Amino acid sequence: MTSHRAFCYLLGPCRYDSTFSVSSCLPCRLSVGRGGTSLYSTSSSDSMRASMLNAFKSANSKYEAFLKRRFPNFYKIYSSFLKGVRAFILDAKTMHETKTRLREKNGDVMQMSYREMEKMRQFHRDLKKAVPLMMISVPPFANYAVIMLMYFYPRQFLTPHFWTQEQERDFLKEYHQIRAEYYENLLRQTVEPWKDEKPHAVSRVCKKVLDGHHPSVRELLEIFPCFTQPPLYFCRTPATQLRTLSRVMQLTPHLPAPLLRHRLSRHSLELRQLDILLARLGIKNLTDLELRKACFLRGLNSMVFTSSACRLWLQNWLNLTTTLKGEILNPT
Repeated sequence: MTSHRAFCYLLGPCRYDSTFSVSSCLPCRLSVGRGGTSLYSTSSSDSMRASMLNAFKSANSKYEAFLKRRFPNFYKIYSSFLKGVRAFILDAKTMHETKTRLREKNGDVMQMSYREMEKMRQFHRDLKKAVPLMMISVPPFANYAVIMLMYFYPRQFLTPHFWTQEQERDFLKEYHQIRAEYYENLLRQTVEPWKDEKPHAVSRVCKKVLDGHHPSVRELLEIFPCFTQPPLYFCRTPATQLRTLSRVMQLTPHLPAPLLRHRLSRHSLELRQLDILLARLGIKNLTDLELRKACFLRGLNSMVFTSSACRLWLQNWLNLTTTLKGEILNPT
């Protein structure tokens, strides 16, 4: 402070002299301090940032117009990429707010709404794909590499945020075809313990499904006790059947048996919680898209059924799962 005062007196009076104004001292005009002024004021900085932002928006608009006019197919992919990024960022913000509210409720997920929990479950799955994708697109012009991945491998590398409606319908059909290949194998593994005995209730129900018929809720409830004790008790399920069940539930099968059992248990518990929240919300309050996604998550190819058929199937599912005991779906 003393050296500054001395320097100011050499150049002329400054703010330390009460009889003169600050504007008469060059060092004080350049300084930024409490009660002082700045050569580069906040308003100037804001106007500079605003002008730069407007210039960027203008250049980006011209660039998009050029792509749309000269390369319409590439522009379609490019716009889908930008739309996906915005949607993902919006979902991330929503998830942050949801988790904040969840912490305020001591982490009790049953205090959430069905839509909040379903979005959180889907976002956690999407995050595994989106994080590597975002890291790739960080370097300059690297977003073009992401656009190439969108063009050649949209289902494998991209989350639903980047899909078009047509792509989403096609990809869900492909996903269902992949898991449906293991349905028959899973049923045969289920009846394997009784292959040398007289027809068992489990065998009759599995044979009915293999013949293309749906068992009733009453029939499924009758055989439920068989899954609470050996040989079908979940904690004793062999690794081969765990891998088949993982493929049916669209989980990775390439893990050791204890990890597979843990992931399947956690996935079953999430489904159980979602079913309780969905029953609380009411199926009639779901939109058509929410209805089809809910059916698809539970194993039905909802893309080939009408909304009324999906609604009836989902109601039967809830009638079954909300009757079962929650602790059975979360084995220790």
